[in-house]
Amino acid sequence: MPSTSSLRTNAGKFRVAGLAAALVLASVAALAFADMPLESVVPGQRGFSLTAGAGNRLERFDIEVLGLQFDVGLGFPLVLVRASGPFIDASGGVAAGMSGSPVYIPFGGRNELLGAIAYVFPESDHQLALVTPIGPMRDTLAFDIAGTTPTVFSERHGPAAPVATPILLSGLSARASALLDPLFDPRATRLIPVQLGGVPTIEEENYQLEPGSAVSVQLVRGDVSISVIGTVTYFEGDRVLAFGHPLFGRGQVSFPLATAFVSHIVPSRVVPFKLANSGSRQLGVITQDRPAAISGRLAQPADMLPVTVTIQSLAGSVEKRFEVARDDRFHPALLAAATLQAVDETLGKVSAGTGELAWQITLGDGDTVNVLEQVVDQRDIARAVAQLAAEPLAILATNIYESPDLARVSLNVTVADELRVAEIVEVVLERTEVEPGDSAVAFMRLQPFRQEAVVETLRFSLPEGYEGDLRLLFRGGEVKREGLEDVDDTDDGLPPILSYGELLARLRSNVQASELIVETVVDGRIRRLGRFEFPYVIEGSERVSVTVVTEPEIPAEVGNDQP
Repeated sequence: MPSTSSLRTNAGKFRVAGLAAALVLASVAALAFADMPLESVVPGQRGFSLTAGAGNRLERFDIEVLGLQFDVGLGFPLVLVRASGPFIDASGGVAAGMSGSPVYIPFGGRNELLGAIAYVFPESDHQLALVTPIGPMRDTLAFDIAGTTPTVFSERHGPAAPVATPILLSGLSARASALLDPLFDPRATRLIPVQLGGVPTIEEENYQLEPGSAVSVQLVRGDVSISVIGTVTYFEGDRVLAFGHPLFGRGQVSFPLATAFVSHIVPSRVVPFKLANSGSRQLGVITQDRPAAISGRLAQPADMLPVTVTIQSLAGSVEKRFEVARDDRFHPALLAAATLQAVDETLGKVSAGTGELAWQITLGDGDTVNVLEQVVDQRDIARAVAQLAAEPLAILATNIYESPDLARVSLNVTVADELRVAEIVEVVLERTEVEPGDSAVAFMRLQPFRQEAVVETLRFSLPEGYEGDLRLLFRGGEVKREGLEDVDDTDDGLPPILSYGELLARLRSNVQASELIVETVVDGRIRRLGRFEFPYVIEGSERVSVTVVTEPEIPAEVGNDQP
């Protein structure tokens, strides 16, 4: 339990601009703060709360205790309160971004910290709120010491919901930010996307951390920025508590804690919300994302993943550099959104085209995983590229072997307006009967998009020791396998992946869309016979049959019978 003198010292650190704020601080600093015993909370008690208003001015508003709410599924009760006063009236009620606002109740001759505003009743009475008690919030700090395993939980609290949390998006259009929807689990918190930017340096210099201050939790920072706005409840020494509810419920995390600046509070029929900007000044790191609060340490850096996305086209080039919170569940969607933004900026239009992607994923031990892939799209190549960009990171994020240890991710994309795609029109074998162990030769006619047809000669080995009929399938690398009966479509003809190292090796040897694959079935299993690279994406498939016999007939010259 913190000492009264240390709490008084923290209260004395309040520094805000404006006469009204100064009067608030004078009344706050005159009294010591301690924790309000929950058993002493009764309906009718009155107190106050502090939160950052427009211009980051610390605002004070009245609080009346209405009662306790038990069995809300969190493992601790919540305190039902009513907020009032000129500030609440002007704001339209308890606003998104106020979660974490400290609530104080006079008790025993001093103001005691009851907890933090955390839950509201959307589309209902905006003056009603639920307060998370300070005791469970303090318990969050113990996870850093105990080193407990991160948990993901589901909240159950009836019609109440966490105070909506504004998400500040900078460097992303509405079209690109829509790809972030999979990130935000509505069971854990409610999030309001707001398109905003950074703040002037002069405002950074005037920022003062204190209970009631606005802060931002940064998921991405750099050319692309994604931050979540909330309020500081309490800090002492290098420990800080905020929000009064979880952000994502991830458990142990490493999110940068930064400054934030409130420009206005917008009334709303659903729930009012703070318009704010995330600052560049780092205050510390959020290390725990738990049911009662987020908590962390001041003056400590967060562990972030550097990402570079480079887009090249005839229209020019764009490079995006940013850092992503080190939670691999975030990485696929974030990379997709940043890639869509960069391609849109490069092309300046929504159009058909071809994309060639090259990933370089650097691991913690210095090893690299290089992956190549291509995609064509007749309507929106930027979106197709963005969706494909996420795939290698999604595979790593969901692998069952071990947690990905990523040191850096670089993605280079070349985008062309033309559709570099060719369809398989016909395949003819040089001979339909061959001897066991012989190679087969096929002539394949390809029809590139709006170009002259081409004929390619393919030579590949047949399965050793096999005699009888073989059904051969020629298909593009990303074309679904069809025409090979009695075989599992998930069978790729390769040995099963049994380790993380084998998964990385498979990523490195990924079959590309610009490759042609020749396959057959032997003993109920897929056998890959050939793999050929082309300068365009291969679409379509063709099936032919060959017979492996001891003494095959020798056909006449193929000559003009070629396709």
